[in-house]
This record gives sequence, structure tokens and C-alpha cells, in this order.
Amino acid sequence: MSDVRRESRLRGTTRRQLLGRGIGLAGAAAVPAGVLAPPALAQESEETDALERLVELELAAELAYALAAEDGDLSAEATRAFELFTEHCGDHATALSEALDQLGVDPPDPGSDPADYERLADFDAAAALPEQVEFLSALEDDLIQAYEEETANLEADDLVRSAAQIGASHAQIRVALAALGGKRG
Repeated sequence: MSDVRRESRLRGTTRRQLLGRGIGLAGAAAVPAGVLAPPALAQESEETDALERLVELELAAELAYALAAEDGDLSAEATRAFELFTEHCGDHATALSEALDQLGVDPPDPGSDPADYERLADFDAAAALPEQVEFLSALEDDLIQAYEEETANLEADDLVRSAAQIGASHAQIRVALAALGGKRG
């Protein structure tokens, strides 16, 4: 995993960014207590399928943001934002993976190549900011829609709450991307 994906950067971070980070982490930290007791037998279910889909999308987003921050033709502001978004997606993937693990199902392994993810087939890590914003905005739209759809398949109240919080975090990222791209909302 790259330094960009692991390193937390607080220098030059605004209060709004810190609050946004707190909201994202709140969603990640809200792993349901009821899920922490391992089941006697692991069972695939609509709930575990939903969690697997969400983890897969979070991992794809984490990788895309990390590679864009490293290789993209970006301003310092965009690079910092993408690094922050990398961290958020990683936190979300970790929290949901832990929930899957507690349900007795192995979570998807993180890929290190965009080819590992169908959703990143057209991703160009070296693209300029406008192309990055366009691609990543569409990815965020997919994440928001996935959280909308998959929340209905979650059974534990804490998982439902976490999914709603994480989905809202992606809506905030979507707005931030629009602002980076010079658009409002």
C-alpha cells in the first residue's frame, strides 16, 4: 500500500475538512455491536452480499483516489482532497469488511491494480483534474446509489445506520468533487 494511502495529512486542513473527516469516520466506526458475535456457521445472505458489494466499491474508490493523488496532473489542493478521500474510502472498506468478517464471511481482498476492479476499467490515474473529477464523480454516484439500494438488504440496525452515514459521506465527497471541478453541487 502506498504512502499516500497510509499517511494522514492534517497540515493545511480546514475545519470543514476535519468535520467531514469526522463524519466519515463516524460511519466507519459504527460497526454494529450485534455483529461482533461470530455466528456458529458462516452463511451467505442478502446482507452479506450487500456488504461485499459495498466493500468492493469502497476498495475500488480507495485505489482510484490514491492513484489519482499519486499520478494525476492535479493541484496541491486536489491532491490533498484525493488523499483525504482515499482515507475515507479505506476506513469505510475496513469497517464493512470487519462486519463481514464478524458475520463469518471473508471480505473481498483489496486489489492494487485498477484492472482488479470492473468499475475502474476506464480509469486513467495520470489524467488531468477535469477528467479525474468526471470519472470520480461518476464513481461517487455509483457508491451513493449502491448504499441506497443495499441498505434495504441489511438486517442489523447498526449496519443500516452505518450504511446511511457512509452513504451521506459519499454525497459530501460528491459535492467536494464538484467544487474542485469548478461546479457547484
